[in-house]
Amino acid sequence: MCKSRGHKNIYEKDNLYAFLRYSVDAFIKASYQRILFLNTDRIPSNAAVIFTPNHCDALMDPLLVLAANRDRKVFIARADIFKKPILRKILTFFKMIPINRIRDGIRSVTAVEETIRVSIEVLENNVGICILPEGTHRSMHSLLPIGKGIARIACGAYDALGDDHPIYIVPVGVEYGDYFRFRSTAMANIGEPFNVSEFISSHYKEGRSERDIMESIRQQVKERLQELIVYIDDDEQYEAVWELAKLYSGQICKCRVKERFDANRDIVSRIKLLREHEPKKASVLLEKADKLRERRLKSGVSIHAIHRKRPLLAAILGTLALLPGIPLFLLMGAASLPVWATAEALCTLFKDRAFHNSVRMVIFWVVWSLLYLIEVVLLFCLAPWEWALAAAIILMPAPFFVYDFFEFVRVLASLWRIVFNRRLRNDYKEIKNELKNI
Repeated sequence: MCKSRGHKNIYEKDNLYAFLRYSVDAFIKASYQRILFLNTDRIPSNAAVIFTPNHCDALMDPLLVLAANRDRKVFIARADIFKKPILRKILTFFKMIPINRIRDGIRSVTAVEETIRVSIEVLENNVGICILPEGTHRSMHSLLPIGKGIARIACGAYDALGDDHPIYIVPVGVEYGDYFRFRSTAMANIGEPFNVSEFISSHYKEGRSERDIMESIRQQVKERLQELIVYIDDDEQYEAVWELAKLYSGQICKCRVKERFDANRDIVSRIKLLREHEPKKASVLLEKADKLRERRLKSGVSIHAIHRKRPLLAAILGTLALLPGIPLFLLMGAASLPVWATAEALCTLFKDRAFHNSVRMVIFWVVWSLLYLIEVVLLFCLAPWEWALAAAIILMPAPFFVYDFFEFVRVLASLWRIVFNRRLRNDYKEIKNELKNI
């Protein structure tokens, strides 16, 4: 398990991997219109670091941790996603190792112990480990219970390395503008390092049992992650709270990722206080938001269209802007057809939509890299170099442009729908005014 390719340990430097990392990082970042890494200076250098991101968008979560800096990292993921041979090869290339759950049986217990052993070896060599502490993903602004894996690795590493080789847990809050739409926005918010070696040592001195220490580590990870994400209590009113958050923060340009994040946290906090101090008022507001959300979705209206003060003007201008873009879209679409068509075809094989952006990113990285290279060679063989160079520059973002164009059309269609749905506009305007007073 600790081997990657040939006789190399998975934590050792791999020249081919290091070379390809540049293109991988570039494609990860290109998968979003705007990507933001906050507080990367907090990551301890030349130290044993365990990254613990929240898990809401399948493989894109660890890929964001990968792209946060150029340090080598090894990733631990649940074993069931390694079952498909093609996916297993991709995951192994990205230096991921599987971890089974104890409830999966006796054989899985042995596999877990092997994963912990390899993890300790990785940390001993000052290569970062990334483990998704919730164990499985869920596309919600919340947290699942923190699994035992992170605590077992931390305690096992401390027992093996002792006080002279401190181990740090670095929580990473991962946020997305949209979990399922390709080319949305993303943010990786690096938390303060948690010296887990000091934590374990002090608890041992107090006479705490290992079981209590492990539980305390899990609680620490949960509390620290909650401070780094938009955290909404997991209850029956989750969708209503998130609808109000989007309504409140949606007036901020989506590319201003940090400002939207702060606005979302602010309004979620205020709604929580309202529910505590004025439960009846909060209940009425949330019920209204839930009904509006159902009407909006039934009408096919994007939340982005709700914020337009002059939707008719925006719809007209958007339509005028769309028309000259159609020829460019046809060119870009034709040039990258094998890429986005393959990606969308493969996405149909995954019922869980949270995997779709991961599939798109990997397909774009592999297929578009090869196809673009072939097209550039053909251009320089068949056209004067000046024209070939210009065409190569124009075609470089082709598959990404296709998704941006489709998103533009989707939002434009929503604008026209909201133009002819005055009642929905007025109801949202009314609830927006109510939000200002809480």
